[in-house]
Amino acid sequence: MLVKEGLAAQIYQDLRKDLMGGRYEPGQKLKLRNLADELGTSVTPVREALARLASDQVVVQVDHRSVCVAVMDHAQFVEVRELRLDLEGKGAEHAASRATTADVAGLRRIHARLLDARVRGSYREILLANQQFHLELCRCARMPILLRLVETLWVQCGPLMHGMTRWPVARPKPHPHLAVIEALRTRNAERARIAIRQDIMMSTEALRRYLTSHVERPEWAKRSLCENSAPLQTQRGQPIAGASAEVRPP
Repeated sequence: MLVKEGLAAQIYQDLRKDLMGGRYEPGQKLKLRNLADELGTSVTPVREALARLASDQVVVQVDHRSVCVAVMDHAQFVEVRELRLDLEGKGAEHAASRATTADVAGLRRIHARLLDARVRGSYREILLANQQFHLELCRCARMPILLRLVETLWVQCGPLMHGMTRWPVARPKPHPHLAVIEALRTRNAERARIAIRQDIMMSTEALRRYLTSHVERPEWAKRSLCENSAPLQTQRGQPIAGASAEVRPP
């Protein structure tokens, strides 16, 4: 049972975390009563929390009893990716000079959980661990405003990552997370920035290809994303590095 004090705010934060972690997919309908039963509370605080999420434009009101997770179009997809590259890259640079030994150890533990989940084939746990790694890296930068901005972007893009539970990304070896960790250990800001950007570039391009052209892509992607959209570009109009990342079945 959730505590009564600040219940709507607590539910709002919990739902944000679920969205960031890819628990819900774009277009998925969320019913107030079902959420209230799951959380062990009344409908009223759930309705208040969903109203805040609607104001954030991450859910859309369907009727007075339900909402659906917002669906991102291709232009929004590209915009969120560009902002993540800039902000998370900046966060990684600052983390390289500010992360403590304990911070680096924490990132290692998160990545170890990701690898363990991959061995077990638990793709939802992979998504959660990946999201935690990226946000923890930004926390290591000791830049709270940047962290809040990045969290907002993850609320927007987290539902897209749900697609990876069906068709996960084939990662190169070594994983870019390991390059980030090593860059923080050696205080190499430029290497940290490049490594996290590579990680973002590979995952978003592989996800774009799955959502725009794969025969098993979800129905909402067929409706909202252009099937013939070109590979994601950098701000200078050049194809992104890491665009060769593949998608493969579990």
